[in-house]
Amino acid sequence: MTSKINLINNALRLIGDNEIQSLSDQGFGPQLADALYDDTYKALLAEHPWSFAFKEQWLSQLSQAPDKETGYNYAYQIPVDMIRIWQLFEHADYTIVGDKLYSNLNKILMRYIYKVAESQLPPHFAKAMEYKLAAEFAVPVTDNDNYAALYEQKYLMQVAKAMAIDSQNKPQVAIVDAPFVDVRNSGVGFYSYTGGS
Repeated sequence: MTSKINLINNALRLIGDNEIQSLSDQGFGPQLADALYDDTYKALLAEHPWSFAFKEQWLSQLSQAPDKETGYNYAYQIPVDMIRIWQLFEHADYTIVGDKLYSNLNKILMRYIYKVAESQLPPHFAKAMEYKLAAEFAVPVTDNDNYAALYEQKYLMQVAKAMAIDSQNKPQVAIVDAPFVDVRNSGVGFYSYTGGS
């Protein structure tokens, strides 16, 4: 089962460093992992609409409305575990102000990316995370820029694969409107003016 420590240890192994037992261990490795892990993980989750990291929630409307100068009638509390908003289920204009969402909708169902537990990560994402951590750890641990470049390249290749795999979890969207094909099939031609008298 994937865990935070497993991901960190796999990254440390890739760059030839010692494994850790926990982030409270003594030494440079645990301190570095503790400093870099969470932000790296959140940044990778925010890069793509990962199907395994979606959550849907009705937002809690706050009793205090936004100032009328904002142009919005309602304020909602943003979920504390949200990393990135992906969509509202009724299309509407909105704006984020701190930990609040302003909108003119009187109820909101939101789909968003959240910090999913590592035990729920699919293998293709976990491998991308390991390569990204290895790239982040490489210079501080080994002082070797080549390691950093190598694992950044491996990360870019793996995250592209992971995105492709993840995109197969939803059906392809058919093209409904094809105006250029419609015009071509209608027999209507285009007139081209080339100048001259």
